[in-house]
Parts: sequence; structure tokens; C-alpha cells
Amino acid sequence: MILEATGVPPFKILSVSSSCDNPIIPVPRKRYKSVQAWIFLLYFDRNLLNTCDQRRFYMKKNKWIWIPLAAVLLSGCSADNGTDSIDEGMTAMEHKEYQAALEDFKTAVALGENEAAAYRGEGLALMGLGQYEQAAAAFDEALKATDEKMPNTRRDILYYKATALYKNGDYDGTIAVCDDLLKLRQEGDACYLRGACYMAKGDYDQAKTDFDLAVSLSPKDYDLVLDIYSCYQEQKRSADGAPYLENALNIEDPSEEGSCQKARIYVYLENYDSAKKLLDPLTEKKNAEAMELMARIYLEEGDTTHARKTWQELMSSDGESLTAYNGLVLCDIKDGAYASALENAEKGLALSGEEGRQELMYNTIVAYEYQGDFENARAKAQEYVEKYPSDERGTREYTFLQTR
Repeated sequence: MILEATGVPPFKILSVSSSCDNPIIPVPRKRYKSVQAWIFLLYFDRNLLNTCDQRRFYMKKNKWIWIPLAAVLLSGCSADNGTDSIDEGMTAMEHKEYQAALEDFKTAVALGENEAAAYRGEGLALMGLGQYEQAAAAFDEALKATDEKMPNTRRDILYYKATALYKNGDYDGTIAVCDDLLKLRQEGDACYLRGACYMAKGDYDQAKTDFDLAVSLSPKDYDLVLDIYSCYQEQKRSADGAPYLENALNIEDPSEEGSCQKARIYVYLENYDSAKKLLDPLTEKKNAEAMELMARIYLEEGDTTHARKTWQELMSSDGESLTAYNGLVLCDIKDGAYASALENAEKGLALSGEEGRQELMYNTIVAYEYQGDFENARAKAQEYVEKYPSDERGTREYTFLQTR
């Protein structure tokens, strides 16, 4: 059996005996309408930074923190000889076709298109391919195409470079980039990332200093405190991270969004009753985010009947989605109904869009393997690693299946 990553995720893994990694159970995400926002979220998200728990790549609630890719294209970074290849690269990135995107961005560089955008795109594609050292080098080239009159563009690229360095295990290099970012602007995300580096280096005092500063700069950022807690959790220092969650629960936020965020925190603390109390009035209003989270709580509690019913109600009120079908697949896997899981996975994967596709593709592999169909599991795993080459979890599973 391939070992699960250490640390306790927001939802416990399904306790089904199998050689396969456990199904991916993501926390609901916000929906974004623009391609630029989607691309931005995909390629700079604290999930990409967080080695504390690989599952958080799939689980964390996203938000748009910095400027979109389109902003670089419009910023006048250099002589602009058109952006056709850059546009094609962006389209490939939208479909997570990283190798094709990389070739498009390299073509853009060769044709003299917007240099900052082209090299930046090249770096993003390399990150998608898991080639973090090369990605950092591409971001350096993008930075060379900027000047002091473009602080927002430089800041954006520096964050990407920091991401690549962090993923490559270069914590000192990441800290240096965060120092540069904080010279441009004092903000919580740079402090968090620097603190995560110190945590990885075992300097817990300096990590806490940066985490405290991050929270003071972003006092209502729920995602931030969840990330901080996960870092402590990975180091088996959950007690040190718990106060960050407890303080977040005291944020005055009567909005529906605030209730959903606090419910997520209760889920991390495995206090499902308190989470439900916050979500109950929202699910009655057919709040999609609340319904998704409630369904996952039911699943965690082993109540697949109510979980399945909630997913079905969500599709009735909000339309079909890959995320909802993934929820049904998880219910089926929990019940041992693997044929039904594969039917629901097929229906979901036939839909357009990318949000939820990675989770559903992975759980298709899980269903085949639990069913004992290793041939199809191996074929689906190959498709998965070709589409998501930087996902270490999928790579491990594919490697394992090649031995069956």
C-alpha cells in the first residue's frame, strides 16, 4: 500500500483497505468566471506552496490574490509584436496542457512578443510540468524585462518565482525573494510564505514571528490561518497552530461567506456539530458553497445517504458539475458501489470545464483499483500523470500500478 501523507487533513481519508491512495476529497472552492482568474488561481495558490499536506493542493479554498495574467499583457512590458502565441499558451494552460503551453510561450519569446508575459508564461508551464528550477530561471528572465516603473508586474512575477523556489526545496532562496516582496509592499502572503520556509528549516520562533505578522496584515484571511495551522500540523505541533484557528472563529463576520469559512475551520478541528449549526440555515437557502461543505461532512461521518441526497439537491438547484459528480463518486466508493462510482465519474468527466476534473480523474483510478480492475486503473493513471505531471501523488500511484 502506498502510504498516505502525514498530517491530518480537513477530512479524514476513507478507511478502505486498498493499495491505492485514498480518494481526493476537496473543500468547496469559489467559482470564478474569467479565464485569467482561473489561470492565476491555478498557478499561484498557497496550495502549490504547501508541502505540509499534499492533499491541500486539492482541498483548499482558493481566492484571487494578485493581478491576472491579462494585466501583464496590457502593462507595456516591452516592445509588443503581437501576442498570438501567448494567447495560445494561455488557452493551453486553461486546459492544463502544459507541454503545449510551454512550446507556445517559447515561440512567443522567439517571435519577440511581450517578453515579460512570454517568459512568465514559460515559467508557469514549467511549474505545471513540475520543473521548478527551470521555472525559477524563466521568471528571472521575465523580471529582466520589467523595470522600476512596473512594480505590480514585478511583484506578480516575484510571487511566482518564490513559489517555484519553494516547491524546489530552496527555502533560503524563497526567503530572499519574500524579503524583496516585502520591500515592495507589506502583505500577509509574503510573510506567510517566509514563515513556511522557516518552519521547514526548523526555526519555529522565526516562523511564528512571520505568521503573526501575516495575520496582523491580513486579519480576516481565513485561508491564511488554515495554511498556518496545516504547517504546524505537519510538524506535529498542532497545539501551537490551534490558537490561529480559534482567533479566526472570533472574527466578526455575519455574512454567509463568513459562516461558510468558520464552518471550514470547525471541520479542521473535527467539530462537525458546530460546523453544521452554521451551515444549516444556509443549506435551507440552497447556498451552493454551504451545501458542498455539508455533503462532505455527512460523508466524513459515514452518512452516505444524506451526503448523496445533498449532492443531488445541489445539482437540482445549481446544475450539474464535476464537483458534484465527484461527491457522488465518493459516496459510491464509501458504499463499495464501484460500478456506480465509475458511471458517475463518466457522467462528470463528460462535462466541460476544469474545476473538479483533477479530483474526479483521480477518484476514477481509485474506483477501478478498488474494483480490482488494475488494467483500467493503470490506463487511467497514465492519462492522469500526462495531464497533471507535477502531482506527486498521481505519479506515485502510477508507479505502483505498473507493478500490478
